[in-house]
Amino acid sequence: MLTQTSLYGKLYYMKDELQDYMHRPKRYDNIDGTGEMYMGLMLQGFALLGYLQTILPRDSMWRTNGFAGLLFMYMILIPVLALGYLARRMIKKHITWPRTGYVAFPRDKKAWWTGAAAAGVLGAVIGAILAVGFACLTMLGREHHGMMSLARAGYLAFWVLGYAFWIWRMGRVHRWKWLVLLFMALGLFAIALVVPGGFIELSRPVMLFVGLTWLGSGMATLYLYIRHNQPPAPETE
Repeated sequence: MLTQTSLYGKLYYMKDELQDYMHRPKRYDNIDGTGEMYMGLMLQGFALLGYLQTILPRDSMWRTNGFAGLLFMYMILIPVLALGYLARRMIKKHITWPRTGYVAFPRDKKAWWTGAAAAGVLGAVIGAILAVGFACLTMLGREHHGMMSLARAGYLAFWVLGYAFWIWRMGRVHRWKWLVLLFMALGLFAIALVVPGGFIELSRPVMLFVGLTWLGSGMATLYLYIRHNQPPAPETE
């Protein structure tokens, strides 16, 4: 006869097993490190955008928050994201799928486009909220130095926690990634010590460093994947 404690334990185990099963397609999709490399390239695009804006004159229309500034951002980010997408597809097609196969899931095209549009709008809204929040924190930091220090620490912790969450969800089999997380935390701490100013000045080297870390982790994952998964031998007639 099952006791209440054992019943709760079985239910918790079943829930954990179900969640693990539901996340298997995502983990398989990132088994070759392409998800990390894409994230790294995206952050490199933002870093490139930030450094290019420092070259432009202060009164340039490309540095404003209006339509010209938004257009300039898309001019930089779209080619970078397109390059990341094409590189990911090429790796999947020529390296991943010949080794461990391709799993096709049923997809509703209309629902996919609706979800993609909703994700784009949500991303823009979240980006706008974060930009306004960082601007407000920067203004407060000019009046209260302690507030700026706390806000900078929270900004850096955001990147560390984001990569830690990725490892926990997608990269548990690669325990060496926790050392990469430690490297990221130490690197961000060093950047915070040597880079003065507010979020704009801090964000450029942070995104460059974090992007390179994601990219390097993804490339190492791809190398290990190729090493441990050989392509099938050609069949002989």
